[in-house]
Amino acid sequence: MRNKQSGWTFWSLSAIVVLLVLLVLLFMRLFPPYFDNLKLQEAMDKIVENPRVANMTRRQVIQELDNILYIDYAHEVVDLKESLTMEKKDKIMTIAVDYEVVVPLVYNISALLDFKNRAEIALR
Repeated sequence: MRNKQSGWTFWSLSAIVVLLVLLVLLFMRLFPPYFDNLKLQEAMDKIVENPRVANMTRRQVIQELDNILYIDYAHEVVDLKESLTMEKKDKIMTIAVDYEVVVPLVYNISALLDFKNRAEIALR
């Protein structure tokens, strides 16, 4: 009986390497928007910790968020004047920032990332 070699061929190894490279490139393209969104959520959490935010106007909240995001180099992530909404309901104020980011991947293929950030403040 003949012994048959088993293992990876050059082509199967090449296919795995190409697949890994494509996944790494995809990760490198999609990571920055998610990281910027994380900075936005952290800024919203800082705003909620401020005791005087319950009495702030929408314009003041936008200014505070913009100042925090400017320090984190993320002030150009989203236009807060369009995306920020504030809603008061049953002694709870909700600050919401909903926005979309389109990330071009290859040629005419793009990824649409939809972010919905919420922060709640208990009113007294």
